[in-house]
Amino acid sequence: MDNYNVSAIRLAGRLLLGSMLILFLQGCASNAYETVPRSTSGKIQQVDSGTVVATRTVVIEGEATYVGRSSGAIIGSAVGQTAGEGSGRTLAAAGGAVVGGIVGGMVEKEMTKKVAQEVTVSLDDGGTVVVVQERKDVGFVEGDRVSVTQTRTGEAHVSHAHYQSDGIY
Repeated sequence: MDNYNVSAIRLAGRLLLGSMLILFLQGCASNAYETVPRSTSGKIQQVDSGTVVATRTVVIEGEATYVGRSSGAIIGSAVGQTAGEGSGRTLAAAGGAVVGGIVGGMVEKEMTKKVAQEVTVSLDDGGTVVVVQERKDVGFVEGDRVSVTQTRTGEAHVSHAHYQSDGIY
């Protein structure tokens, strides 16, 4: 194996290790506060109270962005360059980039899936709403008193209602 092949293998290994480290650190980064979209800051939101009448666990599908596809393409190209010689090596690198891009997108889509809860709420005003949101902590069960916050753009969020000192929601 010549120095070029060894260098390409080392580069591919470093890229793979770096990509894995970034994804690992992204998964570890969290804080004690719930993150809300920037678009809700300073905007009027409607809040309705109600009772949870049904729940079910669902999965919010992941997303394949340019990050996963391009990372996969770079790694695939680097690995492809280790095969063959001359124009065969160029063809293998191109094929590796295409396959790596597809696989990278699939991996990112799988890694960005989120366990969520579909919550059906009977509102105190007589209406019923269904909200799907990422599941955090314990989630909701039938009979929970909740607040449903809705923005003018239609985004909604369910949270546990807070008790007043007199026991009224």
